[in-house]
Amino acid sequence: MIFDGQSGDVHFERFNINDFSAKTDRYSVTIGENKFFTKGLELKINSQNLSIEGSLSFSRNNPWPVTLKEPGCMGWYSYMPFMECYHGILSMYHDISGELSYNNRVIDFNKGIGYTEKDWGKNFPNSWIWVQANHFNKSKISISASMASIPFLGTQFAGFIIGLLVEDKLYRFTTYRSAKTVKLKHDGKAIEWIVKLKDLTLSIYIELGNKVGLLFAPDENDMIEKVPEYLDSRVSIKLEDSNKIIIEDKSNLAANEVIGDIDTLLQLANKH
Repeated sequence: MIFDGQSGDVHFERFNINDFSAKTDRYSVTIGENKFFTKGLELKINSQNLSIEGSLSFSRNNPWPVTLKEPGCMGWYSYMPFMECYHGILSMYHDISGELSYNNRVIDFNKGIGYTEKDWGKNFPNSWIWVQANHFNKSKISISASMASIPFLGTQFAGFIIGLLVEDKLYRFTTYRSAKTVKLKHDGKAIEWIVKLKDLTLSIYIELGNKVGLLFAPDENDMIEKVPEYLDSRVSIKLEDSNKIIIEDKSNLAANEVIGDIDTLLQLANKH
């Protein structure tokens, strides 16, 4: 799937199941002549509506730490075999080199910056909020923040994962680390989200973009168009430690999704 952020066009390319292979000991996925791995990707697709070819290299990756206690951004929830969806952040921020030929137009990615995440499982949650940005005014800042309604042992809760990379320090606000949502508000055009963890307070303000692409996602039987995503949203962040500002910045190039029964998600998130 390729999402053109300038036009809002989404292309979904289907492959035979036999064209897919993946390693189990590391991130390495092959789909036809296309390869995705930790340090880059190689693309080669020539179909009726899409021509894309080239390779990109990633360097100075900043992965979410993986330990026995916290095997990635989901923490100990990663060990639960009955979760319907699993999430991993492979790199919060990295340098990009290389170029791609996209519908006979060469796109230069040299001196670019990137972010890589992955999802796997049998279905997406029925509602979620997600934002990601790494093009801020100051250098080497990246945020990935998501909240979803999580079915768990016959009930549901609003689980969230927030990573804020500032230079070489990753601030982690997550449900399993006992971070708390102080406020979550959505008025249809913007989202205000405030979380606390001990003396740290993170304020996130998201303004939804103008161009939306409809992404494909799994249902019970197939991949279908059901996830509206913006690549032109705006996000402002402020991180405070006991009322002392650590970082305050904004990005006009944020990816953003607001999906499903948001009213119920807000109710779950604002339970105190």
